[in-house]
Amino acid sequence: MDTIISGVHRISGGYVNAYLIDGDEGVTLVDTLLPKKEGTITKALAEIGRSLSDVSAIVLTHSHADHSGSAAAVQEVSGAAVYASTGDVAAVRGHEKPPPPPMADRFPFLKPIMKLLPAPSPVVVEHVIGEGINGRLPEDLQVIDTPGHTPGHISFLLERDGGLLFVGDAAVGKKGEITRGWMNRAEPVFDASLRHIAEFDFERAVFGHAAPMQAGAAQAFKRFAASLG
Repeated sequence: MDTIISGVHRISGGYVNAYLIDGDEGVTLVDTLLPKKEGTITKALAEIGRSLSDVSAIVLTHSHADHSGSAAAVQEVSGAAVYASTGDVAAVRGHEKPPPPPMADRFPFLKPIMKLLPAPSPVVVEHVIGEGINGRLPEDLQVIDTPGHTPGHISFLLERDGGLLFVGDAAVGKKGEITRGWMNRAEPVFDASLRHIAEFDFERAVFGHAAPMQAGAAQAFKRFAASLG
């Protein structure tokens, strides 16, 4: 586990990340790794003197199993309130299947492999959120709508220590620069989301599938947005 800023920690679940925000009213969990990874989350909580019972909120960037997979298990133990976007809430609740990631269209051979991945258990979602519909989010988090990777993908901005953006899978950071990432593709909806992120100010950014960007993150998004023309 890595500390990003005081009170914010990254949990690595192999190729995907989740995040803990330790606050006065409990712990907020941003994404939940793959199904059956609650043990990894429990271990990370113990490192900061917390347990699953201290998790008071779970906020999800989107419905894919590597981000929502352990939400039901953590919620069952903790009783945490779950927040999901208007566009992805049906999939998080188990009413429909999450959409395949965009990379599946680029690499068709991955589709049968993806079918073998464990499906997340349905989650009870108390708060349906979107930009301007925050549902009293914990820790003063702000929702930024970033559709593309899924129809309802959202990112979260935490106004602390110069600003920290939880990007999810809307983009990937590498060597101080922003890319769409291997799991995304060039489409107008992606580009619009990346331009939208570039409208905000924040010093740091953390990603679903990349190492944290600890400085100049907003400027990196602005450079990438400008490159889109």
